[in-house]
Amino acid sequence: MAKHICAICGAEVNLLSEQKLADGNFICRKVCAKKCFKALDLVGGDLETVKAHHEQVDFGTKVWNQIFVPLKKTKNKDEKLKVLGRGEYIHVSPSTGLIAYTDDRYKFFLFGKTTYACVYRIADLYGYEFEEETKKNSEGKEETEHYCRLLFHNVSGLYSFRIGVSGQKDYDSICKYFDTLFGIQKTLGNMVNNFKSQLNAAKSIAETLKAAKDGTLDEAQGAETFDALDTARYGDRTEWIAKADAALASVK
Repeated sequence: MAKHICAICGAEVNLLSEQKLADGNFICRKVCAKKCFKALDLVGGDLETVKAHHEQVDFGTKVWNQIFVPLKKTKNKDEKLKVLGRGEYIHVSPSTGLIAYTDDRYKFFLFGKTTYACVYRIADLYGYEFEEETKKNSEGKEETEHYCRLLFHNVSGLYSFRIGVSGQKDYDSICKYFDTLFGIQKTLGNMVNNFKSQLNAAKSIAETLKAAKDGTLDEAQGAETFDALDTARYGDRTEWIAKADAALASVK
């Protein structure tokens, strides 16, 4: 039986104990593959993605223990966590600008629980999609499961995963929750704010096009245009970035 070396820990692995990655590298199932969240596609991933995910889990677990665990016990209404999803879910902390996606693991059945986490900035959430998957249950009957897939920018490692929802209405409520946080929900007040953002974006685009035509366009102006477009489409996330960065900087 052919043997390989785990590209991360150096352990010797064989067909039964190895996990092959898309770039041809092998990692051990017992330690290095097991450390990864199930949502990470190991077959389609490469070594750099796995390493980045390991760092993501190590740091995210620290953040979970130091920030989220105390917030789970707080009596301060302004610091309460929002739990979204069913089966697999996320903890949202508006007071710190962070989202935690957790994985509970047990040493023996339901004993010896350890919680691992990947933590994201709320500001980096740029997409959510509704997904359905039909499976056969233990009786052979088909059942449809529903999910909300979350997509994050500026993330190395696990940047997309899904949480369970009861159906379309549950998914819609999650979308509305985040849209409200970002100020892009369809209420009269925010429609006015969004309209102003659209105007700013349109003005920025016009100025950029004029500068490009005149040959006076610089990188700073181009960056400002993209920022204006992002704000118009995704809402102003400056406050969320500042909150999250301050919270993450406090983790030791």
